[in-house]
Amino acid sequence: MTTFRRTGPAPTWAPSPELVERLALETTQVWAAPGTTDLGIGQPDETLLPLDLFRRALTSTSIATADPLQYGGPLGDGFLRLALAEFLTTAYGVETDPGTMLISNGNSQAIDLVCATLTRPGDVVFVEEPTYFLALEIFRSHGVRLVGIPVDDDGMSIDALETALATYRPALVYTIPTFHNPTGVTMTAERRERLIELAEVHEFLVLADEVYHLLDFPGTAAVPLPLAAAVHTGVVISLGTFSKILAPGLRLGWVQTAPAVLARLAEAPVITSGGGLNPFVSTIVRSMLEHGWLGDHLASVRARLAARAAVMDDALRVHFPAATEIARPAGGYFVWLRFPGETDTARWWGAAAEQQVGYRPGELFSTRGGQTDRMRLSFAFYESDRIEQAVATLGRIVTGRTVTGDIVT
Repeated sequence: MTTFRRTGPAPTWAPSPELVERLALETTQVWAAPGTTDLGIGQPDETLLPLDLFRRALTSTSIATADPLQYGGPLGDGFLRLALAEFLTTAYGVETDPGTMLISNGNSQAIDLVCATLTRPGDVVFVEEPTYFLALEIFRSHGVRLVGIPVDDDGMSIDALETALATYRPALVYTIPTFHNPTGVTMTAERRERLIELAEVHEFLVLADEVYHLLDFPGTAAVPLPLAAAVHTGVVISLGTFSKILAPGLRLGWVQTAPAVLARLAEAPVITSGGGLNPFVSTIVRSMLEHGWLGDHLASVRARLAARAAVMDDALRVHFPAATEIARPAGGYFVWLRFPGETDTARWWGAAAEQQVGYRPGELFSTRGGQTDRMRLSFAFYESDRIEQAVATLGRIVTGRTVTGDIVT
């Protein structure tokens, strides 16, 4: 429940509790039902959101002119792009040019912007199989044809991609190369290089969703350079967002790509009409970057996510069938499970709801209704004790040890 603290004179009007209840007023997008632990929710919980840091940023931000209150420039706030480029140069380990950046309204808006600007209905878009299920909905809303490319332990199969290129000429190849959603795998450096080479030869754009790249767990192996390091090739569009590393409610992210592609995106009607995106919030986040606060916060988030992931992994190995394939994550938000035989993970949905737990069945992440023997769990939205309890409950359901009306087998 959100509590609002007011200072100064009392407002002349406030909604009554009855009106709030009748209108079902909401302040956040996703909440589980009361008492439910939904391990399908892929977003940070409130304890990972740095409320005190935002209070400090709001009081320390100098707004000397009315510029942040005006329509923004087409590429977004220039000072934010400078500060962000400096931050990413250190965080990514590769020089980042602010001239290759456009400020977005978060990753979903950025995917939509790319589709609206660079594709037409009927174009072919390659996506990983499986992939982020809501990205699939964005692509479908633009009338493109989706073709799935398999993912294995090393990321997107480049051999399968080459085979598909013999049949199709894609406009885009969408990939989540680091701590993939939903599988958690990371594409190898060799495959990243081959992907860029194929893009240059076959003249498609690589749309790299790199939102989890900065969420590697302490003590794990170093991840390859982001595909953002290759924007100079002219075939890469890299997407980043503050939603995963700071707060989703900012609705603030960034696009990195070659200047020629950047210019096309900046000419989109949503920008030419409304100006650069989120100029006021950009000023607040820029203050955080300039003070060096984001780096410290991010280190804390990575450590806390790593601890939760370890708890989930341990609990899964105790409570789930021994034949379940579980890959311990090295970063990101998710654990991807594979069950033996002809298992359909959607069959446990009702029983899980009755026991007040949740998950995401694998078929959600498929372009063709596959992945039915898979399940995605997230360790980002709950503290460790809730995670452990929910995994134990799911384990009883999966193994048929919970009775809810009928015995679940």
